[in-house]
Amino acid sequence: MHPKYHLTAPKHWINDPNGFIYYQGNYHLFYQYFPYENRWGTMHWGHAISKDLINWQDLGIALYPSKNFDANGCFSGSSIAIDNKMYIYYTSVRYTKTNPENIHTTLTGDEFLSSQSMIISENGFKFDNLNSKKIIIPVFEEGQIGHPTHTRDPKVWYHDNKYYMVLASKYLDETNNYNGQLLFYNSTDGKDWKYVNNYRGLKYGDMWECPDIFNVDGQDILIMSPERTNKDGYPSHGRITTINFDHENCKLEITGPLNYLDYGLDLYAPQSTIDEDGRRIYVAWMRMPAPDDENWIGLITYPRIITYRNNHIYSDIHPNVDNLFVSETNDFNNEIACKITTKLDIGDYLNIGGYQISFDGKLNIDRSLVYNYDAGLKQLSSPKLDKCELKIFYDQHIIEIYINNGEYVLSNIVYNLSNDINSNTNFTIYKK
Repeated sequence: MHPKYHLTAPKHWINDPNGFIYYQGNYHLFYQYFPYENRWGTMHWGHAISKDLINWQDLGIALYPSKNFDANGCFSGSSIAIDNKMYIYYTSVRYTKTNPENIHTTLTGDEFLSSQSMIISENGFKFDNLNSKKIIIPVFEEGQIGHPTHTRDPKVWYHDNKYYMVLASKYLDETNNYNGQLLFYNSTDGKDWKYVNNYRGLKYGDMWECPDIFNVDGQDILIMSPERTNKDGYPSHGRITTINFDHENCKLEITGPLNYLDYGLDLYAPQSTIDEDGRRIYVAWMRMPAPDDENWIGLITYPRIITYRNNHIYSDIHPNVDNLFVSETNDFNNEIACKITTKLDIGDYLNIGGYQISFDGKLNIDRSLVYNYDAGLKQLSSPKLDKCELKIFYDQHIIEIYINNGEYVLSNIVYNLSNDINSNTNFTIYKK
């Protein structure tokens, strides 16, 4: 069963959200999509729209490989409105050695070249894959600005009469090890791009995927997904930190800790946009280890609002979602989306269909009864908390826990929850 309100592909594989934008009265959310099987393969862009960030209409495939430069995939990217048109930027991939037994993969892993490309849509619904694509940043040569294979995920924004782009890349350091770096470009028209600067000030992981830079409540923020940083569970995770960003020189300084965006450690590849009320929001991909005998795999989180106050970055549930669940009920049904609210004191617990929540100064999760896979972790904890007020959102295969109005978030993929719910403290269940 598909989730009721979380975006999934109609069938088969989904990963990174792409091109997230509120444009001409609709939210457009594209996503990395392999339309043939429940696994990663040649990347297309699926496309869905919504009026409210809750009810999504899938529109099929927007971008697909059609040129020599993107013959093996339209990787992740972003979109922006310029002159009432939708400009889409993406990473175009071409294999140099294809697996003869599976044309959707390279021979051993890294035999591909990455350029950055764009396509312009007049209305956000029609995409001329044959005639409108063009390369804006060619493949790098070895030793140039970025890596010829691992440079990707263009995120574009507008600031003070210029357009800016950040790219994920990697470089070989003085010890002959790869480290992540960010590349910065600017443009006066969104079509012709000039390299300005890079950031190599942090040695953490060997590639910083899906970077995103924006300002919230007067504070510059960086989101990115460093690869290969954790030994247990998934090796790569979405991270968030405060920065200072000088637009004139594209100079970045990290000023805060590089925290997890979500402490459930299933989340990856977040992307932000501005909602119709001017709030900074983001969604992200929730990794699933198996399709559970269903014909789809992977889903997108509920939208979350980012705010900055008291020297802390908050990620709270979007009010459109929060206000959806208003009817109190006494029953938990694992086939019906719901919201559960509770406040936990030291020693309190809440068991949702086998998903076990407890509080000992940290919020602790044990999903071993509802998650029988090696990918990801079965036991997880939040940072230390002064209090523990929870809003918990359940939809088929996913639980999202918002702690203290977004002080922290902890989200997990789950399988085969029962209809039992019990606790040693008070809780309230809401359905639509």
